[in-house]
Amino acid sequence: MTRSKAAIFRSDLQRQFQSISELVAYLGHADAAMATDPAEWHRNLIRALADISEAAQKAETSLSVNAVKTKALTPTEVSRAARITRNAVYKRIAAEDK
Repeated sequence: MTRSKAAIFRSDLQRQFQSISELVAYLGHADAAMATDPAEWHRNLIRALADISEAAQKAETSLSVNAVKTKALTPTEVSRAARITRNAVYKRIAAEDK
């Protein structure tokens, strides 16, 4: 039996959330472990935050596109929720369709 597209999407999104959660946990460990070396502390926290930002952006983009394609939200509603322009929403949809 095949899983529905919605179930597959939700599973993928949950994996992305788990990845973000693991990065946040790493951030806490790096903060404690590198506290004695200021350069290494800054370097590790910056990298971890950049990784979290990238993962969150991917999840948000995927969720935005899915919301419009499934008609859960209109492009205007997505643009307001994501704090982006409607044009950016349409660009995301076009990029995923390629």
